[in-house]
Amino acid sequence: MATQQKSRGCGTPPPAAVPDHVAVNGTARGVIVAVPADYRPDRPHSLVVAFHGRTNSNAEVRRYFDLERHAEEPAIVAYPASLKDARGRNVWSDPGDPPDRLRDFRLFDAVLETLADAYCLDRGRVFVVGHSLGGSFANSLACARGGVIRGLASVGGGAARAGECGGPVAAMLLHNPRDEQVPVSEALRLRRALLAQDGLPTGSAPDEPHRFNCRRYGADGEANPVLWCPLADDRTRSGRFYPHQWPQGVGEAIMDFFARLG
Repeated sequence: MATQQKSRGCGTPPPAAVPDHVAVNGTARGVIVAVPADYRPDRPHSLVVAFHGRTNSNAEVRRYFDLERHAEEPAIVAYPASLKDARGRNVWSDPGDPPDRLRDFRLFDAVLETLADAYCLDRGRVFVVGHSLGGSFANSLACARGGVIRGLASVGGGAARAGECGGPVAAMLLHNPRDEQVPVSEALRLRRALLAQDGLPTGSAPDEPHRFNCRRYGADGEANPVLWCPLADDRTRSGRFYPHQWPQGVGEAIMDFFARLG
């Protein structure tokens, strides 16, 4: 296990009220922060920052991501809220933002610094999660903040990357090849980019969770593996054909993947 990188909040009492916003360039941005009931200020916690998609709120994805109850290590989970565009859709960037300088990279920075001051975090165990548009944003963030983020997990996301990444990032990419909203070609392009970012060969081997057809790039014990999971969940529990969904069991698989990273 790597040496813990304790944040400034270690050893100090937590705030009387859990933060519900952070300041970004003078603007208050909403965030839901889930702190474990057994939180202790002397025990470094991992931080998971989870990003919602274009049509769901942070409260909605908190319910269906189902991350918190599957945490295998002490963890705080934060769900930031996006801003709206002129058409009322959720967006994580402004029109014309360069791919390496998306507006809400600063939102991630603010969430991390706010919670690192308020709570005891292990800054070596900061993770990002996203679905759909939120997955695309998390994918881009993992390049721009590669020196800060330990691991990435995204479902049905693409990415617009440019320039050099900040450092290697372990990744779990889940994508249905029949996805009609984000073509699998986008996910394959991202996989190639992550293999280059992490300096991994192109050979792979089957890995857990087999339920999602996952294959691991990088030897067993690799510090920054890439898990490619071309899941086959085409229909929702109600029977609707929707290969862009967040399948049941993905939240548990993601938290298990993060826990396995040394």
